[in-house]
Amino acid sequence: MSRRVTVIRGLPPDDGDDDMSEEKLDRIEATLERLEKGFSSLNDKVGDLDTKVGRLDTDVRVVNERVDAYQKASQQVVNLAFSLIVAATLAILVPVVFSR
Repeated sequence: MSRRVTVIRGLPPDDGDDDMSEEKLDRIEATLERLEKGFSSLNDKVGDLDTKVGRLDTDVRVVNERVDAYQKASQQVVNLAFSLIVAATLAILVPVVFSR
């Protein structure tokens, strides 16, 4: 089994030297421990990023609501301005037309 594992992992097959095998196993174990720590760190960072993205999503929704309210208010101001222009135009034209 250990011969198969070393061949699969790309290591040269055992030559019967137990000290060399133990050394290889120790290096593999150390590498696995480093990888485990790295993955744990990455997992923590992904969790932090998920939290930050959740906050950003909330912030974007708030900004979108504010922009929507601003657009509606701006449209109402534009409508009011056009209404005042029409009212002023009619206030000038109606007396002119009926005074003839």
